[in-house]
Amino acid sequence: MRDYFVKWQQLHPGWDIRLWTDDSMRAFVADSHPDFLATYDSYPKMIQRADAFRYLVLDTLGGIYADLDVEPLKSVEPLLKHTAFIGVEPLEHITEDGKHQGVPYLITNAFMGSVPNHILWRQIIAEMPGLADQEVFHSTGPYMVTAMTLRLAKADRPVLLLPEVWSPLLSSGLPGKSDAALAPMLSEVGDVISAGSGALVSHKWFTTWVPWHKRANRWKWVFQIPTLVKWWARRQINRDLANVKIFDPLFAYVDQEPKLIKKFPTIHVAVRVGQAGIAPGLVAALKSGDYPADRLSFSLHAGSALSIAEDEFAGVDVWRADYPNPAARDNAILSAYSQKADLILLVDAALSDIPRDALHRLVSSGRPVVSANFLDENGNNADPSLFRYEKGAPFKILYKDGGSSGVVSRNPVYRIYLRDQRVFTVLPLDGVGESFVLIRREVVDAGVRFAETPYKLHLGAEAFGIMARDKGFEVAGLPGVVVRRS
Repeated sequence: MRDYFVKWQQLHPGWDIRLWTDDSMRAFVADSHPDFLATYDSYPKMIQRADAFRYLVLDTLGGIYADLDVEPLKSVEPLLKHTAFIGVEPLEHITEDGKHQGVPYLITNAFMGSVPNHILWRQIIAEMPGLADQEVFHSTGPYMVTAMTLRLAKADRPVLLLPEVWSPLLSSGLPGKSDAALAPMLSEVGDVISAGSGALVSHKWFTTWVPWHKRANRWKWVFQIPTLVKWWARRQINRDLANVKIFDPLFAYVDQEPKLIKKFPTIHVAVRVGQAGIAPGLVAALKSGDYPADRLSFSLHAGSALSIAEDEFAGVDVWRADYPNPAARDNAILSAYSQKADLILLVDAALSDIPRDALHRLVSSGRPVVSANFLDENGNNADPSLFRYEKGAPFKILYKDGGSSGVVSRNPVYRIYLRDQRVFTVLPLDGVGESFVLIRREVVDAGVRFAETPYKLHLGAEAFGIMARDKGFEVAGLPGVVVRRS
């Protein structure tokens, strides 16, 4: 890396080339962004401080940032004609989990540059304090940069450098071969820069912040042969389970800042009463939001012994019926109201804290099925059936989660909840939850239902999202639309 630093100087005579240390980085943050210093010091890992620093220094000084393991191959001066640029990782680096979270590419932070005060750094600096509790990639690292880039208007985004420009080698040291596939994927994100006359720099992926045994290694698979054989054998024994596929999102989640709609479809709001009872003022809270009241209708669903406060539910269609399970009740609601409104909103009656713009934002997401983020008073996920599978739920995860018995055990270890990646404004789901989910009429008409018997190893609301995507309807959640119980 010392040799790389010397090459930067040799290839760029007259440039101000600075090597930053832990001490000089902190001093710079204290001087240029004192309001951010508490967040900077609070990060549990040095890599998070190094990540945050690079956005702060580009915001203040402008110029080009490069990791220590980026070797310059020629002058990068041609990049100065762009207001901002940033590298995109090779597709070979995208994990199954990355594909399943709806963003099948990764805008990275190892090599980038801009004029001072670019809107991307302004937005990142404003948002990072609220993300400090997230893991590295989603608090300060590449997925945070990816989400923030996608939250900008297309015209405001940096130009995107294909790997052949800045990282012709993979983390394994082998040549990358995915640029031809990556370029058309990125065309909907922004302007794309190809290598032309060859790479400008070469990122070597030393990943010194990662423990050595977790770093990329082209021979790692050799040591995994016993494990690969074990899982191959389990697939042969559990053929039915091996054939279960939980599909990835139907399209890339590029629209991370959806525009609020101006034409309002009709919504039937079905309030379902469970063991937690009815929160006072629930219907009033829903009616007082920014969604036009004349586009809403309401019904209340509970057991036959329900006691109702007449003033609270005046003009509300009340159902008193007992069902063998919540899925049967919800399916009855879908059948009764799917032709009476454009969308159906299923609401947990115990909710009391509902954002005023919740309905507006759910509709504006444009997804056929979309859920709000249901959190408890400590900010943790409050609905175990509102989730996305880690790594796309391959055979190994379904097997470990008890899938061989016919129904998964719902182990949270294998699930990702909306609160865990809240840098994104919209994320795909597998399970839609039972608390605040909006469903288009077309989904119901296509036969999507809450599973009363196992569907692909899942029941109820967990199966609904999986079934919807199987039938061609995208299923999503909005991390920033948070609802809570009283």
